[in-house]
Parts: sequence; C-alpha cells; structure tokens
Amino acid sequence: MRKYMKKFMNSSAMQTIIDYCTRIYLGYSSAAITYYALLAILPTLIVAGNLLSILNLNLNNVMHFLNHSLPPSALTIIRPIIKSILTQHNLGGFSISLIVMLWTMSRMVASIRISQNTIYGVKPKHIAIIDQFVSFFWLILILGIIAALLMFAAFGSSILDALPLRENTIQHINASRPYIVAIGLFIGVSLFNWLLPAKKPWLPWALLGTFLEVSAFMLLTQAFSVYVSVIAKAYSFYQAIGSVIVAMLWLNFMALISNICTIITAILNDFWPGTSLRRRSPFQARVK
Repeated sequence: MRKYMKKFMNSSAMQTIIDYCTRIYLGYSSAAITYYALLAILPTLIVAGNLLSILNLNLNNVMHFLNHSLPPSALTIIRPIIKSILTQHNLGGFSISLIVMLWTMSRMVASIRISQNTIYGVKPKHIAIIDQFVSFFWLILILGIIAALLMFAAFGSSILDALPLRENTIQHINASRPYIVAIGLFIGVSLFNWLLPAKKPWLPWALLGTFLEVSAFMLLTQAFSVYVSVIAKAYSFYQAIGSVIVAMLWLNFMALISNICTIITAILNDFWPGTSLRRRSPFQARVK
C-alpha cells in the first residue's frame, strides 16, 4: 500500500497538481485583494449614493432593495452611509470618491489578474502600465454589466412600466427577474475568469470554475449571515466593530475561494487543454 501511495505521489499528474497549488501563497494573495476591496467600499458607496440622488430615487425604494439583496452584516455598515449620502449632496466629495474608487478597484482587479497569471505560470511583464490599462478596461466592462443587472433588479418594475409592453409580459418578466439577474451575474463572473488572465483557459473549465466559485460564495454568505445573527444576539457591542471585522473576513474568504477555484481551473486546463475529452489526455499519460 505504501509503495503504491509513493508511486502515486511521485507520478507526473500528482506533481503537476502540487506545482499548481504551490505557485501562489494563498494567504498573501487573498490579503492583497481584500486590502484593495476594503479601500474601495467607502468611495464606491459614496459614488453609488450620489448617482442615486442625481436620479432622484426614493430612499425607501433603495433601502428596500438593500434589505433584500445584502446580508445583515453588510447592511449594518452600508445603511447609515446610504441614508447620509442620499440626504446630502456633495459634488466635490463625489468627484474625489469617483477617482479613488476607480483607482482602488483597478488595483483590486490588477491584484486578481496578477494572482491568476501566477497560477497559470505567466511571467509578469516589466511594463506595469499596460497591465494597469488592461485591468481598467475589464473593470469598466464587468462593472457595467453588474451595475446594469443590479439596476434592473432594483428598479426593473419602474423601467418596465415606462415601456409599451402588455401587462402579462411585464408580469412574466418581473417573475423571472431574479433568475435573469443570477444568470447575468454568472456570465459576468465567467467572463472575468476567462478573459482576465493572460493565458486563457478552455471555456468549459472557466465555466466550471465559475460555477464552483459562485456556489462557494453563496454558501459563504449564508454561513456568515448565520454567524452574524448568532453573535449579534450574544453580544450587544458586536455591531460597533464586529461588522467591520466580519466584512473583512468575508472579503478575505471570497478572495481565497476565487484563488482556489482558479487553481482548479488551471489544473483542469493543463490536463485537458483541447476541445475534445475523447482523445487521449495529458492526464492519462502522466498517470501512467
């Protein structure tokens, strides 16, 4: 038994898996992504709140959407900020926050791209400004898709009422709106995982990695919601600083999950890189 185990561990396939798993230090990489994500939260909320106030959206409608879209741990942080922003207009703060938001989010995307390229074995380029422009381009594209989906989820009824559509059609669209948003977000994350790395994986593996990533995100959100509800009942001082700590841990685990799913995608793409699984794969050759 020990002989077969040693032979398996020394096989080319197992060595490939170990190589991919050790190419990146998950702790440091996840911490870097979390750092820029935390820096981007406040300016993003300020920009979003000012845009909502410019569009003359009702505060009650916005808060109703947030109550049904975000976990309680995030609501405790976001709710007072959104209320303050929607009741106070500050063009100077909006301009500064927009610049800070674009910089921090572009740095976050660049950190994710660096982690992905390291996992795929792509050597970093000496011209860092090119990577910055590439990250900024994908940031604008993906943020545009996600923002459009969130706006449709929040205010789709008002938009549909303004269109010359039949009432039955509007009812069907409203009923399927959560599924449309979920599918759209899945497509957005899939494009993020497929197009952002310098070395493009095979699309089916990118979709599989995205499915695992989104599923893990949902389980993580549910787990943190239960954790927050239990801790909030046990400790009265929790909401003061505990919400910030939970948000930080939540983002860090999300970055960790994203890196792990990228490793899985890279391993699958290395074993089966072609467009057909019927032919003899590199994995079969390495096991033998």
